[in-house]
Amino acid sequence: MIITALILAECVSAFEAGTIFIALPRFSEIFGAPASTTGWAVTAYMLVAAATALVGGRLGDMYGRKKVLIVIMLVSVLGSVISVFGDSMAAIIIGRGVQGVSGAILPLCYGLAREALPPEKVSIAIGFISGAALLAGSGGSLIAGVLLDIADWHMIFVLAAVLAVVASAVAAVVLPGAHTRSELPRFDYVGAILMTPGLIALLYGITQGPAWGWTSPAVIGLIVVGLGILAVWTFWELGRSEPLVDFRVFASKRMTLNLIALSVLALGPAGAVQIVTPMILQSPTSLPIGLGMSATVTGLVAGIAALVGFAASPVAGAVAGRWGGRTAFLIGAALFAVANLMIFVGHKSLYVMMGVFAVAAVATAFSFTGYPKIVIESVPDSVTSVTTGILSTARQAFSAVGVAIVSVMLSLWTVPGSAAPALSSFNVSVGWFILCSLIVAALCLFIGRPKQETKTGGDIATGEEGSTTSVAYA
Repeated sequence: MIITALILAECVSAFEAGTIFIALPRFSEIFGAPASTTGWAVTAYMLVAAATALVGGRLGDMYGRKKVLIVIMLVSVLGSVISVFGDSMAAIIIGRGVQGVSGAILPLCYGLAREALPPEKVSIAIGFISGAALLAGSGGSLIAGVLLDIADWHMIFVLAAVLAVVASAVAAVVLPGAHTRSELPRFDYVGAILMTPGLIALLYGITQGPAWGWTSPAVIGLIVVGLGILAVWTFWELGRSEPLVDFRVFASKRMTLNLIALSVLALGPAGAVQIVTPMILQSPTSLPIGLGMSATVTGLVAGIAALVGFAASPVAGAVAGRWGGRTAFLIGAALFAVANLMIFVGHKSLYVMMGVFAVAAVATAFSFTGYPKIVIESVPDSVTSVTTGILSTARQAFSAVGVAIVSVMLSLWTVPGSAAPALSSFNVSVGWFILCSLIVAALCLFIGRPKQETKTGGDIATGEEGSTTSVAYA
């Protein structure tokens, strides 16, 4: 029941993240808004989610993950309500920004899995949570498409609100309360205030780079200001006894390599590849790359693949529990390389591309089970959510960078008379995905296994009940 509650909670975040993309063209028609305006429905969510993943994770570690999780989901309900009753593009953008707080749900769920479950069940739970994120994200797009056809756009937000309310009720009833801590650390308000605008400026500058031009003063200014604020924030955090982010958790080789590996994965096969695969399916057959499929067929292919990925998630959890998170991460990276090699040789076949989507979904399940399991193996329970929140924020940031890189690659050579990428541009992009996958696999080989393990699930051995001995602090 606990695992089911955590799966349902993560479905709230993934569903909200996945539904909006298919609705953007409809918003343009209804409100007469250009793509540059409707795109803010995505950007607002992403920017808030990136900041909230870290701050929300820290609040959960301090004051109780169950309480913070329920509050986060109820706040996301408010975002849906604003979008529905505001009935304008501006209200939708504001509502989506409020919904962005659900970016903290995944780190909180990882922390709750570790807190509420016996060690031998933690890896399986992480696998299911990661699989649910994949399934709900793909399912959200499909459900949104159906709702747009049979009802109207309001129902997308109504369904998101209902899902969040149900998940909150289930969490309140099923999840156990947090253990009371005798001394609560002080929340680092200055750190949160510094980090949030710095991160938002940096990410916004990166995401707008392709549209505004990388040499435009606005893009350069945003990136420089963001990096400058984050540099000041880093020095502030290093000088605090109770920081928002304790960088000591990354002092170990395992955690440092885990962060680098996840960032490289986000640069390619776990991030920017989402530009290329729909392009292959939906572009006209007259182009060098394209199968001429409809958006509905593309959604069905992605949905079926997500089901395969979800089915593989308990296997990923079992592998992570038996052989450690780095093994699951390594398998995921290897499968990403296989999926992109399949694109190289079979991009003209729908059946091969269906296989690509399925293999990539399984790769995602293994990778996104592996990296949080490495965190659980390496850091104390008291900082599990904030640490996974750091990794989630890094993943979003490097995904944005990866999209920018691949967008440039796809524009290197184009079909004469059009903006469509030529075969050579496409090959460079897929080669980039394979290279990133192999780099991640190589990094996983050096992560190593945790120094202390229990006999039942591979978690770090506990020195006393409720506390974990951290290799990172040794």
